[in-house]
Amino acid sequence: MIFKWETEEQRLLRFMKIPPKQKLEWLHQMNKFINKCSTKRTKIIRQKLRNSL
Repeated sequence: MIFKWETEEQRLLRFMKIPPKQKLEWLHQMNKFINKCSTKRTKIIRQKLRNSL
């Protein structure tokens, strides 16, 4: 969908209406996809960043 007529505030409100569970599911799916498509080098870098935090 195209939401070019929205203001920034309207856009934020629209995203806030999405349930937290759905947001977490999307995040999980994105992480799975990124992990699947990443090279070995990027996986190592990502793991080092995770461990440093």
